[in-house]
Amino acid sequence: MIFVKGLFGGVLAVTLTWIVVVFVFYWSRMRAIRAQGVTGPVAIAGGWNHLLHMPVILILLTVAFGFGLYLLSR
Repeated sequence: MIFVKGLFGGVLAVTLTWIVVVFVFYWSRMRAIRAQGVTGPVAIAGGWNHLLHMPVILILLTVAFGFGLYLLSR
């Protein structure tokens, strides 16, 4: 049962980390767009693909999974 609990902790940590990453990415893009003087709704094409192919994000998600696994299986 401790294995399932640890996996749940890892998945939960990755989910929370991914939400934070997407929020920060969206916030930084909207700040850059607003600095150019554009107002109103703006589409950000390729954002998910860009995030998933950044090594820093993949390392961050892997560390989050390991941290969540460690905390809940300890």
